[in-house]
Amino acid sequence: MAEFVLEMRGVTKRFHGVVALDDVSFALRSGEVHGLLGGNGAGKSTLMKILAGALPMDAGEILIEDYPALITSPRGARELGVGVVFQECGLVPRLSVAENIFLGRAPRRGRRGPVSWRRMHEDARAVLDRLGMDLDTRRPVGELGAAPQKLVEIAKALSFDARIIVMDEPSAPLTGHELETLFRLVKLLRRGGVGVVYISQRPEELSALAQRVTVMRDGKRVATRDMCDTTRDELICMMAGSESSEGRP
Repeated sequence: MAEFVLEMRGVTKRFHGVVALDDVSFALRSGEVHGLLGGNGAGKSTLMKILAGALPMDAGEILIEDYPALITSPRGARELGVGVVFQECGLVPRLSVAENIFLGRAPRRGRRGPVSWRRMHEDARAVLDRLGMDLDTRRPVGELGAAPQKLVEIAKALSFDARIIVMDEPSAPLTGHELETLFRLVKLLRRGGVGVVYISQRPEELSALAQRVTVMRDGKRVATRDMCDTTRDELICMMAGSESSEGRP
């Protein structure tokens, strides 16, 4: 069995001559929550958009369970078991929970037959039950709050039988009990053997969830640490640079 379910090696990305990612490497184990920490413009989302097939890389390689992976589109990423929950909501408000989970790939009666609505709702219910989510699969997602919508996006990613799920600052619109629900779900995915990349700007979140953390700054990987071997202050210094964080609250 491969040590890592995902490896990204020497990834470089330029936008009109500006280096957005400079020789960045990242690795994720099965059943691990690996935090990706950094401020705005650090390159976190760009790195994961490359993994998701939303952006091409200029140099580097991606391996999934030790096999080279050529990811040229979001569909290609999904077929390799990569699910991504971006910070921006990707749901269609007027469609139901089930329709959003299976958007563009609704089960049909036969190869070219009509949509099997019964099977769609049964399959959606099965995914939601796996996550311990009590949602009405027929309810339009536009009627749901921010937290349930985020959970539907996670269910959608998991419905592709994802082995790797990327969450891009999922806690940003959430508070209180909603955060507790998200954390419970992340821990449930980990126990199920899914590798989770958890992008954040909040070290305290990663202390509660992650086993390892990779810090990025200015498009470069600063360090990768075991969470048990680092502190919040050390992470903040790595995010901002030691010289710029001294004396700051």
